[in-house]
Amino acid sequence: MQKKILYISQMYPCPPDGGGKIKTLQTLHALAREYEIYAVFVSETKPTEQELRELTKLGITVKVFYSDKILASVKDDLAGLLWHFIRGIPHYVFQYTHQPAFSHVLKLIEDFQPDIIHIDHLNMAQYLPKEKRQVWILEHHNVETYLYWTRFLYSKKLARKFYLVIEMILTFFYEWKTLRQFDHVYAISHKEEERLRNTFCITNTSPQPLVYPIHLIRRKPPKKPYVLFVGNLGWPPNEDAIEWFLQDIFPFVLREVPDAEFHVIGKRQPRYEESWPKLSNVFLHGYQKNIDPFLASAQVFVLPFRMGGGVRLKALTALASGVPIISTPLGVEGLYVQDGRECFISSTPIPFANSIITLLRHQEVQKEMGKRALFYMKVFHKEKEQDRLLQTYQEIVHQH
Repeated sequence: MQKKILYISQMYPCPPDGGGKIKTLQTLHALAREYEIYAVFVSETKPTEQELRELTKLGITVKVFYSDKILASVKDDLAGLLWHFIRGIPHYVFQYTHQPAFSHVLKLIEDFQPDIIHIDHLNMAQYLPKEKRQVWILEHHNVETYLYWTRFLYSKKLARKFYLVIEMILTFFYEWKTLRQFDHVYAISHKEEERLRNTFCITNTSPQPLVYPIHLIRRKPPKKPYVLFVGNLGWPPNEDAIEWFLQDIFPFVLREVPDAEFHVIGKRQPRYEESWPKLSNVFLHGYQKNIDPFLASAQVFVLPFRMGGGVRLKALTALASGVPIISTPLGVEGLYVQDGRECFISSTPIPFANSIITLLRHQEVQKEMGKRALFYMKVFHKEKEQDRLLQTYQEIVHQH
């Protein structure tokens, strides 16, 4: 008889158009092979019937709660923000608080009687019952405290820094307390596992195997030198990455390659874009359901990240398509790529720009790095990693 999992997540994973969604979908694909799953999502979007079928065809029962509070600006409810801060609740927790979901989960635990409660993203641990009768497993996408620390370091506005330091302190205590409730914590990488253990003094952790299939794309040579970035511009680490790239890196590229184009794919945020340099050869394409045409033309895929944690799964998107990557160390943190082999890694603007120039000028370097990227994906992120995830999962459940 199959054991039952109650899976609780902060985002519906279809369409898999972002790193967190891709990871969640891969986990559900693996677990659905051996477990009966009831998945509850508190989501910022309403999935279509076709998107719902992507999970139901796996045998997963699905319930989605839509909440418009998730994307609401904190500036629109400063009194509410202050009230939650006084109570010691981080914003990233209470923005996903949804009373109908609480009621549904409590009744579901009584009726469905899960053997395992699987929490996807730590802020969803608020939906755990008061009495523990199941195996509790956490799929931790980021060390949230570290994420806020990096945002604090590179944010320029004093008001935002003030908000971030409070959010970081409250998040640290929330992580410290909540992580200890779980029987096991999956970190997204060995680096994140090390950070979890060192920061929060826990030992019941392991890195979660990451599956990302090879996605071969027929190359389409661009008319002009082509640099690509993919990411939701409403996410602060993406916002900072683009701003830093446009201000401090791309101008150096244009001095040597004046006709180079920078293409950005991802949901736009006009209020952030106002502060960016106005360059005629920068193209903001907005959200795209299919990014294959852009990957097909890209000669360079940039990851100019200074903020964040976990693993930038967009790096795997590029590697799986054979597109050469240029990244900061943070952009490829948690992966086993090597500078000068599968990618170029630079932490300062001029070396970063010089790496872009090298790739744009030398097609043979592009091709060789693309081949190495595909080989890397075949070794480290192959489909068989799902088998390893299932094996470790079953061992954890058996031990408890």
